[in-house]
Amino acid sequence: MSISQSKIVLLNLMELCAAIFRGPDEQGWRELATHGLPELLGRVQDFPGLAAEPLERLRRALAPHADAGDFSPLETEYVRLFIAGPGGVPAPLYESCHRDGAPRTMGRSALAMGDRLAEAGLEISLPSNEPPDHLALELEYLFHLCAEGWTNDPALADKAARFADEVMLPWVGCFRDRLAGADPDPVFPAAADIALALLGAVAQA
Repeated sequence: MSISQSKIVLLNLMELCAAIFRGPDEQGWRELATHGLPELLGRVQDFPGLAAEPLERLRRALAPHADAGDFSPLETEYVRLFIAGPGGVPAPLYESCHRDGAPRTMGRSALAMGDRLAEAGLEISLPSNEPPDHLALELEYLFHLCAEGWTNDPALADKAARFADEVMLPWVGCFRDRLAGADPDPVFPAAADIALALLGAVAQA
């Protein structure tokens, strides 16, 4: 089964968002800003409605860092927003913190995500103590379902659509709202909006 160019772009958007929310180092940010993002922007223009606007916002937000040759402020901002901000973490990257009532890690959502990863035979690509419902891991799982489903297995494609619609969209929307309230560097809300756009597209695929 061949895969359409628009779905290839969706897979690329998943990789982009997973990389950003995994927390790139300075070299990772540089490669994203100078190579990955410009190439993806050029391709997404062919598919109206496929996250072109938040991708352009991401390009504009990264431009000052690229011009200065210094992406270290983004590493500091990543820590403040997602790991250890003053007075708490403004926007945790874990589904459990947005869906399971009390905002804590390793809730029911994390257990369910661990089961999904194990069923798919996927290993966690973050430090071993990271809960499995980290946004980057859920995006990687979605990538797996879509890549397999869109090329080989329609049942996995259906599973991907349900996962995007029923699991990810509700909590990523909450995450985006909390992020917006934390006076973030515009790089991160743009990336969250890209994630929401691609999730909506996968849910309708």
